[in-house]
Amino acid sequence: MTTTFEEVSDLMTLEMTPVDNPWVIRSDRTPEKAIRTGPSIDTYMIGWLPGRLLSFDEACSAMILDETLSDHSSEDPEYALAVAELRAAELGLELRQVVAVLWLRDTEGIASEVPAPVRP
Repeated sequence: MTTTFEEVSDLMTLEMTPVDNPWVIRSDRTPEKAIRTGPSIDTYMIGWLPGRLLSFDEACSAMILDETLSDHSSEDPEYALAVAELRAAELGLELRQVVAVLWLRDTEGIASEVPAPVRP
């Protein structure tokens, strides 16, 4: 099994395992992960968007969004908010919705609950 770390912005690195057709996408700064739940590249789930299937690109956006809002060490908060707003829009969400969902998850201590991958 091969693992890669891909720089997707100056804010984070995503770990994709395996590289060519990833089953799991992890962040280097947040415990959240996106897990592919079927043989198609468009069947990812992430814990803070329960019941929603995401494409690979949407899963990456969701991971970047989660990390951007979770990382309080940004040197440029305005830039971080702009990135977060763009990523939320890519998912068809408003930034306020995302902040509320992630805040509730943090305060309630809910771990990422994603089904185990179903490999072909």
